[in-house]
Amino acid sequence: MDRAVAVGLGIVFARWLGPAEFGAYSFVIAAVGLLLLPARLGLPELLTRDIAAARGRDMAVDIRDTIRKGYLLVGLAALVIVAIGQLVLQFLPPTSLNRLMKIGLWLIFPTVFFEVTIGVLRGLGRTLAFQFYGTLLLSLVTLLVSAAVMLATGRYYAEIAVEARFLAVFFMLSVACIHLWSLLRGQEIPNSGIKRGGGMLVRTGLGFMVNALVYMALMRVDLLMLGLIANEEAVGLYRVAVEGGLLVAFAYGAATTVLAPEYARLYAAEDHEKLQRLVRQTARLIMAAGVFAAVPLIFFSKQIITLVFGVDYAGAGLALSVLAMGHFITFFFGDPIYLLNMTGHHNRITALVGMGLAISVVLCLALIPPFGVVGASLAASIALVSYRALAFRAVYRTIGINCAVFGPVPDRALAATFRTDVEQA
Repeated sequence: MDRAVAVGLGIVFARWLGPAEFGAYSFVIAAVGLLLLPARLGLPELLTRDIAAARGRDMAVDIRDTIRKGYLLVGLAALVIVAIGQLVLQFLPPTSLNRLMKIGLWLIFPTVFFEVTIGVLRGLGRTLAFQFYGTLLLSLVTLLVSAAVMLATGRYYAEIAVEARFLAVFFMLSVACIHLWSLLRGQEIPNSGIKRGGGMLVRTGLGFMVNALVYMALMRVDLLMLGLIANEEAVGLYRVAVEGGLLVAFAYGAATTVLAPEYARLYAAEDHEKLQRLVRQTARLIMAAGVFAAVPLIFFSKQIITLVFGVDYAGAGLALSVLAMGHFITFFFGDPIYLLNMTGHHNRITALVGMGLAISVVLCLALIPPFGVVGASLAASIALVSYRALAFRAVYRTIGINCAVFGPVPDRALAATFRTDVEQA
């Protein structure tokens, strides 16, 4: 449902703004998303993992102290990043994209606090709230605010869409904070327990931050490089193809959002058999659900784009077919990314993401100049499949879990050997 609403938001913006303005909006949101990652310091993922693992071990964690320090740290990091970004933009040519970036940078402040808040809620087992706030309701509020302003003024520009996003994130931050405050006030979580200093939080979250930064670069480098090499209209066409391709992965996103804390809990409880059974069943369910979205998007992409987005975006059809096929192929490898993140092996995938990023950059430089949006989609798909395959291999070797749709299941003795070797290393 959340993926459908997000795609619906993209459809409305694409039709209202047109390829050029929609491309400018997409470029700014992608750039801000990358700049947001160092401001997060890896704390949303760290809090999710540690709180979920603590539930599995029946170990108290001082949530209040951690939240206070987390807010302070990400707030300072966001301040530094926004200040540096605004300073750099002063020395760049005064283009419309430059002016839009100056506005978009302010999105970092409410977004970083929002993601820390829903990260805590997710770790506490409020997975539905995490998903509802972070994607479904956020997209709906963004759409409603944008529609109200654009229809009232008769102006359909990327600047209004970015400002609407800011207001939507600020509203959702308020809602999520009220929810978390009600949990704290209701004594539903421990009042005291293990405390970490600010330096320890930063050091521990650094692995998550680097991993998320490189992974996000992998996911968005194609769009950013297309904007730098081609033009804003090409970015608008490609963003439409990306939105359609992500529909193939809707089941993957939904399953991992719900099950990621469960991976941490089962691994902490050393319940290998149940963890293996869970990831295998999840992989097959994701594959089965993905077929229904992948087949029409692969074979009838141009017709679907023309029907949904309009004839102005028909040029994105082939790119959508390539991206849909790439996403579908990755399903054969199951869910290795969240398994590594939620079981304390997040540092191991940083190098794998870096390899995927390097592949994507090289292919973008080689394929975008001659093939445009199709070249970007080829680069992104090849890099994504390579990265997921390498992550699957890492899960098998480090955790002793086969997370793929098919293949042999490691026995418990082998899994125990894997885990002992990892812990000794």
